[in-house]
Amino acid sequence: MNLITEYKRPLYTAALLLLALFTFISPASASGLDFLFGRKAAPGTELHALGTQAMEHNGGEATYFTNGKGRVLEVRARHTKEGFLRVSVNRTYIPENYDGSRTAESLYHRLARLAGADGAVKAGRYTLIDDKNGWEAYRYGDMVAKALDSE
Repeated sequence: MNLITEYKRPLYTAALLLLALFTFISPASASGLDFLFGRKAAPGTELHALGTQAMEHNGGEATYFTNGKGRVLEVRARHTKEGFLRVSVNRTYIPENYDGSRTAESLYHRLARLAGADGAVKAGRYTLIDDKNGWEAYRYGDMVAKALDSE
């Protein structure tokens, strides 16, 4: 019985600490909700523009953007009960010539073409791209990042 009590005390202490942290943290600093649901996006910022486009395009689900220079963003957004827009952004990069790979080069040039297309939807410095190309580019960029990290 003492063993069970021994394990419960640190769990209760940790739960109270987390509750206090989420309750008393100042609104000007990052909160625990930022980690769980993304940062609060202030109107007029690039983060807000990306989140708004994600909400309009996919209802806040994974939406992809590029700057046309190899950078690919996966953006997810949601509106809170309080009316705030919370946005999470995952970034990856595709080098133009990664290990002489034709895949990297073709994806890089395709992203540049999509970013410069007439009628492309802009959000700050980034351009909304279709889900198929966005997912493929993001997945490849993530694979490149993992390969470079393992070296």
